[in-house]
Amino acid sequence: MKINNIFRLKNHLMLLFSVTLISCAPMKNLEKPAIINEQGRFFKVSDGSQIFIYDYQCKVDYESTIFIISGITGINHNNEKDIIEQLSNNRNRIVIIHPRGTGYSDGKRGDISNFSDFLNDYVEIIKSDKDYHSKQHKIILFGHSMSTAVLLSVADKIENVDGAILVNPPYILKKAKGMSPSLGKYLKYAWFYLFQKHKPIVNMAGDPSLIENEEDRRDSGLRINDPLLVKYFSMYVMIKSKKLMKSMINYSKTTDYPLLLIYGEKDNIVDKMGCDILFDAWKFEKKQYVVIKNGTHGKSTVILSKDTINKWLNEL
Repeated sequence: MKINNIFRLKNHLMLLFSVTLISCAPMKNLEKPAIINEQGRFFKVSDGSQIFIYDYQCKVDYESTIFIISGITGINHNNEKDIIEQLSNNRNRIVIIHPRGTGYSDGKRGDISNFSDFLNDYVEIIKSDKDYHSKQHKIILFGHSMSTAVLLSVADKIENVDGAILVNPPYILKKAKGMSPSLGKYLKYAWFYLFQKHKPIVNMAGDPSLIENEEDRRDSGLRINDPLLVKYFSMYVMIKSKKLMKSMINYSKTTDYPLLLIYGEKDNIVDKMGCDILFDAWKFEKKQYVVIKNGTHGKSTVILSKDTINKWLNEL
C-alpha cells in the first residue's frame, strides 16, 4: 500500500512539474523590422552594436538639442511626431535614440547580457553628439514614465546637462488593472528568475481589455503589435529596471541642473506621492513641479503641458 502511495505521489509530482514547464514557456517578441524609406542614421557604440538615431532639426539656427530618452520598451518615433513637433516648437533640435534591443537598433529583443550596456549607449551617443560641447546650444533631456529613471542614471554619467523634463516618473506605482500582474503571474515570474532569468516572460504592454482609462487602453493596444517596440522582457531586465527606478531619489539628491517635473492628475499607474518625494529630494534649486488636470499616464499629459514646457525652456 505504501509503495502504491509513493508511486502515486511521484506521478502527481511529475504531472505538476510538466504543467509548470508548459505554463512557464518563454514568450516570443517580434523580430527587428527592416528599414524602409526611413530617415535616420546609425551610431556604432564601443562594443560594435549599431544604434539607430532619428534626428529632427527644424532649422539651422535652433536653440537647444532635446534628447528624448526611451525606456526598455523602446520608442516608435513615427508615432511620436506630435510630441516631437511640440518639443521642437520650430526652435529646438530633437534627437531620438532607439535603445539597443529595440526599434532598428542591434540587440536581443527582451533581454540583455549586461544592463549597464543599455545605459552606456545613451552616455556614449550624447557625449559624441555635435552639440554636446557647443556653447550655442543647450542640452536638454526629456523622459516619460520609466524612461525618467533611465534619464537620471544617464545624466549622472555626463557633465553637460542644462535641464531635464520628467513626465510621470514612476518612483511609486499604483496597482492598475490590465498592468499589474496577478498572483499566478508573480509565481511564474519567480520560477523564471530562479531558472531562466534571461528568457523573456513579462508582458510590458499590458492587457488593453482590462485597462480602465480610454487613452491608456488605446495606447496599450497600439503598442502590442508595433514592431519597433518590445513587449516581453526577461526577469533580469525587469529586476534591473526596478532597481533603477528605486535609485531615482539618490540621483535626485546629487543633481546640478534645472528640473521640470510634470504629473498627470489622472495617472492610474504612477502615484503622485513618489513625484512629491522626488521633487523634494531634487538638489538643484531651480526646479518646477506642475500637476496637469485631466492628464493621464500617456501622452495627453505632455500635450496638455505644451505652454508650460515652452515657457520653462525659454527661461533656462
